Amino acid sequence: MTNREQLIQELAEVPDELIKVMLDFLHRVQTTRSHHPLAKFAGILSDDEAANLQEAIQADCRQADLNEW
Repeated sequence: MTNREQLIQELAEVPDELIKVMLDFLHRVQTTRSHHPLAKFAGILSDDEAANLQEAIQADCRQADLNEW
């Protein structure tokens, strides 16, 4: 079952008031993604690439060498 199919199946069982909230959220996300300057980069990394990048940032960034100055 695809994510889309699973979502549609689960939406069929959700109360109408929650559907409204989810629909509003979806519209906000779509609007933000289409107008945000970084939107073109969304989803370009695989999960493994993103995890590797996060690890590299945590290991190498935010570390100041006090003797460097």
